[in-house]
Amino acid sequence: MSEEELNQMQLQAEIMWCIEQLQFSIDSGKLSEKRVSDARKSIKALKNPQTPLMKIRAIMRTNFGDFRAKMAADEKSAKLDLNKSKISEGNAKSDKVTFIKKSASKIGSKTQTEKTEFKFGFNVADQ
Repeated sequence: MSEEELNQMQLQAEIMWCIEQLQFSIDSGKLSEKRVSDARKSIKALKNPQTPLMKIRAIMRTNFGDFRAKMAADEKSAKLDLNKSKISEGNAKSDKVTFIKKSASKIGSKTQTEKTEFKFGFNVADQ
């Protein structure tokens, strides 16, 4: 990949991280109405592809300060969480197996086994 494509991918990752953080802050319910409306405006501007790069950077800087450092810390903590997690095999063998059969119809009548044929109701006049 060229350097420009890598920069573009990095920018998209930064934008997505900022949108995600703004969404988390809105969902937390701890913000005032004014901060929630500002966050929504910021999300809308970040999602808009017509927004100039300078404005995108300014929005990210005003909302998160040094967002790149925060992204790196967030990524590092996510890696640590993965290292702490342990993958082990579960006990899949069970002595008792239970099979539950679902009913074929919701009506409950066992005698309703007739199939109805579907026909189109078009009236086509020969021309």
